[in-house]
Amino acid sequence: MSVSEIHNIPVKGTSAWTRDEIAASDDWTHVLSDAEIEDLDLALRAVRRRDVNMTDIAQADFPLPVLGPALAELEREVRTGRGFFLLRGIPVERYSDDDLFVMKWGIGTHLGRAISQNTYGDMLGHVYDHAKDDPTATRTRGYQTSAALDFHVDRADMTSLLCLRQGRSGGLSRIVSSMSVHNALLDGHPDCLPPLYEGLPYIYTEAAGEMRTWNGPVFDVTDGVLSCSFRRGTIQKAIDSPGVTLSPQKADALAAIDAAMNDPALVFEMELQPGDIQFVNNYTVLHGRSAFTDDPDPSRKRHVVRLWLKFFTPRPASAYIQDQYKGIEKQLTRTGADHRTE
Repeated sequence: MSVSEIHNIPVKGTSAWTRDEIAASDDWTHVLSDAEIEDLDLALRAVRRRDVNMTDIAQADFPLPVLGPALAELEREVRTGRGFFLLRGIPVERYSDDDLFVMKWGIGTHLGRAISQNTYGDMLGHVYDHAKDDPTATRTRGYQTSAALDFHVDRADMTSLLCLRQGRSGGLSRIVSSMSVHNALLDGHPDCLPPLYEGLPYIYTEAAGEMRTWNGPVFDVTDGVLSCSFRRGTIQKAIDSPGVTLSPQKADALAAIDAAMNDPALVFEMELQPGDIQFVNNYTVLHGRSAFTDDPDPSRKRHVVRLWLKFFTPRPASAYIQDQYKGIEKQLTRTGADHRTE
């Protein structure tokens, strides 16, 4: 794998933001109006009358003439601006979970093309504590636990997260501009950038498939465009596995990016409320989550619904990143009805 040219000038523009810049404004949030909620409700009722399978619903099946312009602006902001956005105000208490899943899917059809999130081929993912014994186990995906999630990207152009329920405490969403992280490294630790462009170790974490490791570049420049692909938890699982060693240069580079991406001056935290949908660009933003505690009442268990999307307008990126961001191939069939969305 060839190493791309290192981006040796600071990234300018809205994608390279700091915590204070985000905290100073709320123009990254759109609160739904009554008319926009009615728009969603009409589209939902129309597809429900037709009894269409959720994954068969296309944009034409879910017209949003009122909300549509705001979604178009949201998509542009995520793809070419700050790299994240918050849509607030879906009245989750009015709808069943299944109706909210369809509504979430319908909104997604206006923003990109949905792709599979795991080896079961799930097109709609469910982020909650699956009561896995060991969150550090290689084949345990972090979203299946209540543990904190280190900064990472998902394997898609855009991640979309709908909060259904919050749980008892914790679970704060954490985001950081990977463009600002690159700027910080360029300024303070330029010697650490070449090892990151060369790549860090990864290990296969899916429920099925050959257990293997590989080297994945953290940063890439294609057609002059800087992108980031970094999954801290998966890197750590690779480092902890037999047969994987990290050179002193790469260990120093990993420590440097750890420090940069956790710098309080860069990290912005938000509490997702029921009815919020957060959208994140995985090329320019890293996201994570603090640990959470569930309510003893199962009906109040923390539950976030995830959709992975491909941009309608592709971003220049290396073949490696394009392969990483195409979703996950279906290999297994789930039995039972545990939030089954196939």
